[in-house]
Amino acid sequence: MRYMLLLVVAALFGVTTNTAFAYGHTGHEVVGAIADRLLTPNAAKKVKEIAEMNLQAAAKWPDCAKDVIKAKDGKFKYMPNPKYRAPCKEFEPAGGIARMEDYVKRNWDNCVRDPKSDPCHKQYHYSDVAIEHDKYDRSYAGTSDHDIVCSITAAIAVLQGKPAPAPFSIKDQKEALLMLAHFVGDIHQPLHVGAVYIDNHDHPTNPDGPGKKLDPNTETRGGNSIDDGSTNLHSEWDAIPASIKPAKISAKMLTEAKAIGETSGDAVSWPTAWATETLVASHDAFKDITFKHEANKAGHWTIEFKDRKTYLTAKNKIQAMELTKAGARLAHVLNSIWP
Repeated sequence: MRYMLLLVVAALFGVTTNTAFAYGHTGHEVVGAIADRLLTPNAAKKVKEIAEMNLQAAAKWPDCAKDVIKAKDGKFKYMPNPKYRAPCKEFEPAGGIARMEDYVKRNWDNCVRDPKSDPCHKQYHYSDVAIEHDKYDRSYAGTSDHDIVCSITAAIAVLQGKPAPAPFSIKDQKEALLMLAHFVGDIHQPLHVGAVYIDNHDHPTNPDGPGKKLDPNTETRGGNSIDDGSTNLHSEWDAIPASIKPAKISAKMLTEAKAIGETSGDAVSWPTAWATETLVASHDAFKDITFKHEANKAGHWTIEFKDRKTYLTAKNKIQAMELTKAGARLAHVLNSIWP
């Protein structure tokens, strides 16, 4: 009854109430759990003081904030779908709902965006760089001054005691830490950085090619518009193998995380390097698959695998590697700020 009531309310507000988690909430918890184990004593102390929770829990926050909607009366309301609410309950008490509503309100229209596109705070989670490239560059289609790279850079700046760069509105260090814990996971999800653009002949096309201009009809929204039965390619990359659990990080995964060295340069330059790595990894996410426009579903394509089993095995391996790197690098950032 409560679920149906919320659906009715959501319909009246003209919104949906599903929360979408890159890597699923479990994946983000894995990233946070690895980082928790690699923090310096001082960094661990600062995380506890500022976030009032460990990174394993904090890493879910920006996706939970997606359940804040703008109602027709202009007010911002937290409207979780009961089906997806469980991972977000710990953010609700003691002013937690008000914090999420305030964050979304401040980061709704603060960026330059098409009114039909995602609110600004949702665009913080991704970029859509064409897989024909082998590096992240702000001159490419699918990037912006508020994409995943810029979001992490902004959060790092605030944690370093600097003001948030435009267009971000980051209230305090707690908000910056909650954002960082999540976005470092997002930037290591291949379909949150790399994207395939498909022309009207169902062939991948580079929107940054000589003399070309981005055609919105070619965009696949990070694989969200590429359907595979009842799900889509993006969702399949969000779903991590069941063998990877945040409550029990394997010794192998932790050893591999400890072996990952710091990215060269200053911490604020790291997100660009990470995005380039993830973009290269995304090439395999679109390897040995073909696409076909759906006749009765505009702006969507169906997918066909050369060998589905081989593809999924490779996907699981890439995900394990990317989650490990994300956990290590989240710790690297915080340890560099609070050695």
